[in-house]
Amino acid sequence: MVIYRTLEHIQQHLATVSQASSQVVFDAVSTDGSPSKQEEQILYLDVGSSYLKLGIWSEKDSEFLVRSVSWEEGEEVFSRIFKQFLNQGIEYIVGSLVYTPSKERLNELFKLLGEYFHFDVVWIDHTTLQSLDLKINYSPLHNLGLDRLIACYGARAYCSAPVVVVDLGSAVTIDSLSETHFEGGIIAPGLRAIQAGMQQTTPHLPTPSDDNMLFDFPPKSTQNALWWGQYAFWVAGIEGMILEVSRATRTQEIILTGGDANWFFEAIHHQRRIDLLAQAPNENNEDRQLARPLDEMKMVVRPHLILEGLRHLSRKSCL
Repeated sequence: MVIYRTLEHIQQHLATVSQASSQVVFDAVSTDGSPSKQEEQILYLDVGSSYLKLGIWSEKDSEFLVRSVSWEEGEEVFSRIFKQFLNQGIEYIVGSLVYTPSKERLNELFKLLGEYFHFDVVWIDHTTLQSLDLKINYSPLHNLGLDRLIACYGARAYCSAPVVVVDLGSAVTIDSLSETHFEGGIIAPGLRAIQAGMQQTTPHLPTPSDDNMLFDFPPKSTQNALWWGQYAFWVAGIEGMILEVSRATRTQEIILTGGDANWFFEAIHHQRRIDLLAQAPNENNEDRQLARPLDEMKMVVRPHLILEGLRHLSRKSCL
């Protein structure tokens, strides 16, 4: 049987479990002689536009164990994956999504699985988040993607200071997070959107790839010209927007997440680029300190930031 619950319900449940566990003397010990940690029986869902990401938090490894599946896969594949998790003793499923039909599709699947398994489902929505401690400067609120907000809660679990949260997926979002407020941000096309747009409007041109990447500048071949015009253009554009948002947020803390996060991180730190950093003469010292190349800032990759946000929200009352 499947039962739909609220966020408050799972927060209270986990708080009760945490309190009970703290009063119990562990009989089981790990191989190094320390008390064994109880694994969470919660499956977290990051329901994106292109992929469904399923994650379980491992207390032993202090990280998420993640499975990703494309929406192009059939219902049989989805059913098999969820059964594998439910057979491991999953009691709760906590998820967020950006596309309503995906929720309807999953709820139909949960209904069928509920004939064989007992589990509770919590869907995080705008109303739930609006009543929590992070204030939201965005209008109208329902137009703000839940993935952006929940990623910021994942960042808040990791960093309490102002931070810029960058999600590099099908689209790129660059959001400003102060100590107390979600301050808005930028939405830009992802790398594959840039490539698809170029191929659609200029189908006679070849498709560039990293295999053809050359660093001569100005480019002296069509492949190299296309590489600079797509890959390098996209990296430089995203970098520039991150720098602008970081200055507005007055922080040098940058968190990258999403499918292209690792690739972008490597490009920023190891790709030979042309950097033009202009400083206005009337900037004060603090502004000059903030106006610095991205690779000199404190930038980290947390690939499962939305899953971290879901876990943080679920455990807020027992943190």
